[in-house]
Amino acid sequence: MRPIYWLHISDIHLRACEAWSQDVVLEAMCDHITHQRTQGTVADFILATGDIAFSGKTDEYVLAASFFDAVSTAAGVPKERIFCIPGNHDIDRDRQKMCFQGARASLRNQNKVDELLAGGEDLETLLKRQEGYRHFHRSYFAGQDRSWTGDGLGYMSRLTIEDVRLAILGFDSAWMANGGLEDYGKLVIGERQVINAIGLAQKSGDSPHIIVGIAHHPFHLLQDFDRRPVQSRIERSCHFFHCGHLHEPEVRTTGHIGSGCLTVATGASFETRQSHNTYSIVALDLHRAVRTVTTVHYDPSTGAFLAGLAEDYPIDVLPTETCSVSELAHAIQKHGPALAPLCHYISALLLDQKSELPIPAQHGHTFGSFAVLQAQPDGNLKRKTAAFLAFRNTLRLLHKRLSLTDILMQHGVAVVEYGNALVELCNTQPALKARFAEYEQDAKTLASTEPQDSFTHTGALLMELAGAHEWVLLREQAQRHVDSPNPAIAMDAKRMLALCLANSHETADKSAAVELYRSLTGSDSLRVSDIGNLVTLLLEAGHTDEAKSVVLDGIGKLPAKQRDHLLQIGQRIVEATGDRDFRKQMEIAGGETGNHG
Repeated sequence: MRPIYWLHISDIHLRACEAWSQDVVLEAMCDHITHQRTQGTVADFILATGDIAFSGKTDEYVLAASFFDAVSTAAGVPKERIFCIPGNHDIDRDRQKMCFQGARASLRNQNKVDELLAGGEDLETLLKRQEGYRHFHRSYFAGQDRSWTGDGLGYMSRLTIEDVRLAILGFDSAWMANGGLEDYGKLVIGERQVINAIGLAQKSGDSPHIIVGIAHHPFHLLQDFDRRPVQSRIERSCHFFHCGHLHEPEVRTTGHIGSGCLTVATGASFETRQSHNTYSIVALDLHRAVRTVTTVHYDPSTGAFLAGLAEDYPIDVLPTETCSVSELAHAIQKHGPALAPLCHYISALLLDQKSELPIPAQHGHTFGSFAVLQAQPDGNLKRKTAAFLAFRNTLRLLHKRLSLTDILMQHGVAVVEYGNALVELCNTQPALKARFAEYEQDAKTLASTEPQDSFTHTGALLMELAGAHEWVLLREQAQRHVDSPNPAIAMDAKRMLALCLANSHETADKSAAVELYRSLTGSDSLRVSDIGNLVTLLLEAGHTDEAKSVVLDGIGKLPAKQRDHLLQIGQRIVEATGDRDFRKQMEIAGGETGNHG
């Protein structure tokens, strides 16, 4: 499984009066891309994150077509694999001025944005400001496989490279732009656009392994009511988010141990001939679980582009379904017989069912998470552990395409090397050997309780994340399993997703949590915590009458020994409202239920 490469260019600002200077710089960029190709960095696709033109005029896109022809030739990438979105310079500000001013004045909350993005003449009129760009996009990229969101702003394209399925999500962040400092804090992407684009990726056949989002503007330029939900949804769903606009390259990551969404902001590919213009090269090596970003700078003194330092960032591809601990342990033992004493423990580590890893300490070894090991000085065990855990991506990508035996035969060197290192530790440290034996027995016990249709991220992992208040990571995990065919996993995921939403500061998230808890109160696996959490949310929202009804219904449904928590909540309602009749209703509900018991 080879690495996947792509190029990221942005902010080209093409216009006739700068044609000569632009040709000098952009020809140098194409020369560097060609050179990289001859050295083995062969791009699989190209991202262009806006400001293609200078003022959104039709004649500027004639220059854009010539530029993309040159880049396509230099990179050896067909134009069907060039993915483009508009920037503020792709807006014709001479058009629909009054319409734009009215829209900017009125779009002050998400409901207003949702109404506009539902479609109609108002949106069609406003988008005439992008007519030059939109005609270019439709005509030049006519052969590209794209599915558009209902509002016509965002799109989704799919790629399969080697064994990896990718989805490219294009978000239009410029539809409410006017350019300049007046845009800061006033732009809108629209959560509706984001939800619909992500939905296209999730509902279009096989789920993608990798999702790459692109927009022109960074999140902090959006209106605050839009920024928080848009940024949260994109960073939860995408492994990469590419943007431009600021003309300064920057890379940052989110998530557990930095393996979440990687935001790549490249600089301007053409600002002036005297500027340090840039483009970026991104490499995704899932076999090594590494993302690498290289920023390439233009040197005005030499007229050439030069690659800067390559920065590495981890990545963890989350699975939807995989094998059981027992199945993988059997395959590991068959592949490396010497690993038999530890094969279930090794299998549980690869399937995220266990996280305790040996870590060098002052006197022997201790156990902890990989994050703890990463903080240690470089060493043989640290390197072998990183390579071993990176194999998880390979396993997740190839499961059900190849047998476990074939996956280990073709890609399992790191598994055997790590297992042999553990066996050697056992042979030299009796106390450590005993500890490993305990973990192996724990893993065997775990394997014996697995459902026939096993999933990697089980309810136990969800509970662990909830206990640590890892709300962002838990939300990401739970959303991936709410539709699991395994009823127990689906129910646990729904309950944990509701808990994440309830702990959000967003009103929309809390409303969604209420709906989830309402559905849980009607299920056969109802828990007292479900009712308690729902009542708490309803009281926060001022829905006292419904909260009372939920308490009374819960008292009637739950066994006597589980009612105390609900009675305490009910008593708080009585104290807050002075409603003594409600206290009598609780006493009656509890008494009647007890009589029936």
